[in-house]
Amino acid sequence: MPNRETIIQRLIEKDEDSLKELYDTYHRHLSHLLTNTGTDSSDHEKIMTKLFCLIWSSPTILTKDKHLSVALTKLCLKLIKGPYTSAS
Repeated sequence: MPNRETIIQRLIEKDEDSLKELYDTYHRHLSHLLTNTGTDSSDHEKIMTKLFCLIWSSPTILTKDKHLSVALTKLCLKLIKGPYTSAS
């Protein structure tokens, strides 16, 4: 995985491969996060889809934290509390 700045710049430039790389690198972490927070398994795909759509439409959202993993974790946790889950 390229460094944080490189991946964000590639996302800004709408490089689809960068989104795939980000997904491939972090999907396991995010899946574990969803499972460990007790999120209904039927909501996992909706949350992941929304997460990566948000990143694609506004990649600078990843610049708020020093590490991509932290930024992705925070975004995922925010979405868990949003309208994309069965509990909401």
